[in-house]
Amino acid sequence: MADNINRGDWLPWSNPNFIPGSPHNLPARPDAAVAASTSAGVPGDTFNIRENYRYASLITVSLTVGTTSIKFLDQPIGKRNFLGFRNASTGGQNLYVEFNGIATTGAWLKITPGTIVLFDTVVPQDDLYVISDAAAGVFAYAYSTFPG
Repeated sequence: MADNINRGDWLPWSNPNFIPGSPHNLPARPDAAVAASTSAGVPGDTFNIRENYRYASLITVSLTVGTTSIKFLDQPIGKRNFLGFRNASTGGQNLYVEFNGIATTGAWLKITPGTIVLFDTVVPQDDLYVISDAAAGVFAYAYSTFPG
């Protein structure tokens, strides 16, 4: 049986076997209001099911932290969809991250040397601050945002 379907017209999320050669292969962001109001279909209907913005374009930074609180990341203009921290200190310094306030050694999030903390499902949108319990702590972080 001959297959007369032009596979070149298929969208990448409708046919995972074909990805067009254009440089931007990501699907358009669907309107959340329309997606929320969509009711159950009838037998034979086709639905494209995908999650919004599960794509991250990372920006990575490493900085030296002392015993004074440093604001290292502002609240995003859009939405942050990925956030990761790493204590890269080699001298045993602990790092403390505070969400939406000045960091102290009593902050909720304490990161010991070598520890990685990753937010990729529920991602804090706050201003972020860091402090070390000793001089010359090394703090590495990565984040991604999208227009919101």
